[in-house]
Amino acid sequence: MSGDFPCWYPLQIRFRDLDPLAHVNNTVYFTYFEEARSYYFDQLETWLNEWPSREEHQEVESIVSHPPHNPRIQTRPNGSHYGMLVKETTCTYELPLIRSDKAEVGVHVVHVGRTSFIMEHQIRDINEHERIFATGKSIMVWCNYLNGRPHPVPPSLRFAFEQMEGKTFPFPE
Repeated sequence: MSGDFPCWYPLQIRFRDLDPLAHVNNTVYFTYFEEARSYYFDQLETWLNEWPSREEHQEVESIVSHPPHNPRIQTRPNGSHYGMLVKETTCTYELPLIRSDKAEVGVHVVHVGRTSFIMEHQIRDINEHERIFATGKSIMVWCNYLNGRPHPVPPSLRFAFEQMEGKTFPFPE
């Protein structure tokens, strides 16, 4: 697990998250990671709005005439057929998480490749930061929803990651 987390999402541990042993069920940690990722992307909105060029979105018009590989795929509200999909996610359990724990999930981007990026997660106690309940990693793929294929990560998203993380993610060769 690397570095600092620029984004922390406070957890609300629900009764339904618990298993018969009264601790959070192992599968629920993935939901916590997902909620934190969603929160992270909500925080990126400010940076995405600052991106100077919207030319990358014109590319959408050139592919909309092709039928989607999955007929259930809908055009997103902004007219885009691009977005991210989870390729892989992992979780390492360190300590049991129980209903009375006050916890938060840290999330950050550690690598941006050509068509994918890697996010790390950490669930920790809100007051005792060294008390780590779990760590995790997610590999996200930027995808063209019409053909189901990976697509280059948009420069605007790379820019937003760099602003949020306070570091540069060089374009891969």
